[in-house]
Amino acid sequence: MAAPGRASVGAVPPARGASLRLHLGCGSTVVPGWHNLDKSWNVYLAKVPPLRRALRRARILTDEQADAVFPEGIIRADLRRGIPYASGSAHYIYSSHMIEHLSRWQAVEVLGECVRVLKRGGVVRLATPDLGRLVGEYVRGERSHGATPADSLVQQLDTFRELRGSTPQRLVRRLVSAPHQWLYDAESLTALVLESGFRDPLVREFRTGELPDLEQLEFRPESLFLEARRP
Repeated sequence: MAAPGRASVGAVPPARGASLRLHLGCGSTVVPGWHNLDKSWNVYLAKVPPLRRALRRARILTDEQADAVFPEGIIRADLRRGIPYASGSAHYIYSSHMIEHLSRWQAVEVLGECVRVLKRGGVVRLATPDLGRLVGEYVRGERSHGATPADSLVQQLDTFRELRGSTPQRLVRRLVSAPHQWLYDAESLTALVLESGFRDPLVREFRTGELPDLEQLEFRPESLFLEARRP
């Protein structure tokens, strides 16, 4: 991770006079006025349609991966190695359904980088699968797509993903997709952001909070949403 108080290698300066807004793990959602960062190999593959079609025919990419649209303007960055912006430069940070793909210790480090990059009083907003909701559905015996409650829970936890196929197919799939590493309920996500150096954590509702442009950023109302502030 980047050393505290220093910009990461390859830092991107904010536009003059504008509030710097960082969208971490943007996937295919590129929002104007935000710096949209993602490390997915699909960002590269989207620029080579013949290769994506070939990988789809070979059943190396799933239909969902092959059909994903990645617009121009995505900044490719592996956030596990630091956030490439100067300390105290950002006003807002938004991240949806990224943190669960990190181990818990990696999440603490990435959120520590968010603390470094944000201005004093700057706000981070996280959206992630709601473990409390998923477990509650299991306890109530709710089913998804005809699966048993237990199978439905395991599918939605998505902590392991092994599709049928040849050894090369499985190896390539692991490069272009990642299962969930750690999931959170409201209490554990609150503890995580406090441990990382934030204060005033507050669970929010879908598209409700301090960040601008939530109607363009947020599309999964079943998620757990939390905002916190840099001291």
